[in-house]
Amino acid sequence: MKIIILLFSIFLGFVQSSAAKECNPQTPTNFILKKGKFHKKGPAAKFDPCHKSISLKNLKKKKKMPLVMLIHGAGGKSDVTQVSSFLRSKGYATLEFDAFEMNGIKNYKVNLVKYSNSTRQEMIYPISRGGLKWILKQEGVDLSRVYIYGISNGATVAANLAAGSEAEKIKAVVSEGPTHAGMGMPDEVVTKLHLVFGKLDNFGARSEDGWRWIYRTPCEMNVSLNKAPKGNTINCNKKVSSGDGLVENHKTWYEKQKKKNNNTEIHFYEDAAHGIFHPKGLKKGFRTHKKLGFKVYINTGAKPAVLKKYKKDLLTYFN
Repeated sequence: MKIIILLFSIFLGFVQSSAAKECNPQTPTNFILKKGKFHKKGPAAKFDPCHKSISLKNLKKKKKMPLVMLIHGAGGKSDVTQVSSFLRSKGYATLEFDAFEMNGIKNYKVNLVKYSNSTRQEMIYPISRGGLKWILKQEGVDLSRVYIYGISNGATVAANLAAGSEAEKIKAVVSEGPTHAGMGMPDEVVTKLHLVFGKLDNFGARSEDGWRWIYRTPCEMNVSLNKAPKGNTINCNKKVSSGDGLVENHKTWYEKQKKKNNNTEIHFYEDAAHGIFHPKGLKKGFRTHKKLGFKVYINTGAKPAVLKKYKKDLLTYFN
């Protein structure tokens, strides 16, 4: 009996040891509050496959599955809940996570407006890149059918992954409503990239017609990340400002990509705004900055018929 107990203890220790090697626990990221915004101080967290926010669903043990990694925006993991559910219903495995929680932020939703797009992307990018590397090592994944979907801040990150060191291993990337501030867009897309915009998407703009694909922001609102592919914020960020002091818009960036290769396509949807999968449908509106007094427009969602079409198109983009 003692021998059996001893052998079981050794086996249990082996299992726990193996699991520990797989995990990558992170220390909370340091932030400082400056001029009403939180700024990252020191390194951001890396991907931890054992973190409580991780959701890996529909992966089969005896069958290689196509997998979509979903990258959230400013709203956290809930940004991708609807699209993840849809993709699983169509036979895809999905990986979701919350980059803010993984960075140790416990009150993110309460202080949401105090985190800039650049700060958010500084957190989302390294975790997404680590998540992609982890996916490519999983036995149950069909490595010929690995995809990425990103929304808003996550869409900007997704576009950069389409140009990163692992880009050739990604079959397609969907970047829906990438931000007009943050880490910017990469110089050279390697894999198939689909840019998606709702025609009514003015989210975050100070003018009602500040459409997301043509809106430009000051260089000081952008950041150039060391481990990201070279892009259009390398000479237009909070430390360096060239030209007219504004980052190029997504339409201009897309036109440059088309001259280089056929890897990038752009798609527009009528009667749709920011976040076509938004559960409340098409909503138009704005909020007023209480201290500074200006309006920020926040059109979201899409009409049911548009969402139905987008779901069909999304499967086409991936296949």
